[in-house]
Amino acid sequence: MMSARCLPVPAIAWILTAPLTMMAVGQEPQVSTPDSGPPTAIEQALIERSCSATFTDAHQVCLSSQLNSLRADFGRDLTRLSGAERRALDSACNRIRTEQGREGYLDCLGAQLVALRNRRPASAATDAPALPRPSMRVPSANPAPPAGQVSSVSGVWMAAALVTLFVVAGGALLAVKARRASPRKCLVCGADAREAGDLCQKCHEAAEASRRAAADRADHKRAQQDELRRRREEEEEQRRRNARQEEEARLQQQEEARQREENARQREEEDVRRRSQAAVASDEVFDAYAVLGVPKDASKEAIRTAYLEARSKYDLDHVSHMGAELQEHYQAKARAVDRAYQMLTK
Repeated sequence: MMSARCLPVPAIAWILTAPLTMMAVGQEPQVSTPDSGPPTAIEQALIERSCSATFTDAHQVCLSSQLNSLRADFGRDLTRLSGAERRALDSACNRIRTEQGREGYLDCLGAQLVALRNRRPASAATDAPALPRPSMRVPSANPAPPAGQVSSVSGVWMAAALVTLFVVAGGALLAVKARRASPRKCLVCGADAREAGDLCQKCHEAAEASRRAAADRADHKRAQQDELRRRREEEEEQRRRNARQEEEARLQQQEEARQREENARQREEEDVRRRSQAAVASDEVFDAYAVLGVPKDASKEAIRTAYLEARSKYDLDHVSHMGAELQEHYQAKARAVDRAYQMLTK
């Protein structure tokens, strides 16, 4: 979309000479009565942007003309824009304000207003009331001017309009060239700026230094955050490693305790088996008194008491959870106790 500053010269000339052309063809343009108050902020910005290419002498005239034209088409402070038109302007230019700043936003807004003005019908270009047409009283005694005279007057007006057109076009071209040739001013300090930007060398270097400092601060902060995150991850990994080591140590201790219990049980079974085998091998002759552990002159009551104690000692319930060999040993002992009691109580 073409910005208002970059409109072609013929279009600018046509806008300025439209009233003369309309008078030359015998029409009376509708002249609105815009508000004569001081320009608002948005109006001041728009007309300053539109008149930035004019000479110093014609600058105020350009500002006044642009303000009147803007208010005649859109009202004071653009109040005649409809809601849909305002939303369209915001949608088209807000993104440009974010990307290109104030200057780009004003260029976009000016271009959108010119396009909106061109899309409107000629009869609806403004809602302001037109000035009353001046009354021209012609004495009844004077006859109407001849047709030749009217044609001659129209030709003079047409020629004047064409001359004005060429003059305005030439002036616009010279203004554009002067604008391009004139040095740009720094937006910060007002000194001569480089052609490639709106800042002088000193302000440009200061802005670059500020930008680099901000980038360095951002990089430093990001590095600190990365270092903090790395430390937290290391601490979390160390905590998980310690937890795994503690769990492994606990499981190892449990396994060692179970192994010790198993070894002790096996040693006990082995001892019992060896004692049983030794007893069987040494006792070739069955000695009932030795089995019950009583002297040979013991009474029946003492023998019965020793028998009950031996039966209780070799009860199979004591070794029901142990190995088969141990259980067989207890059974053999129990049988020997029964045999000895029967032999001594006959």
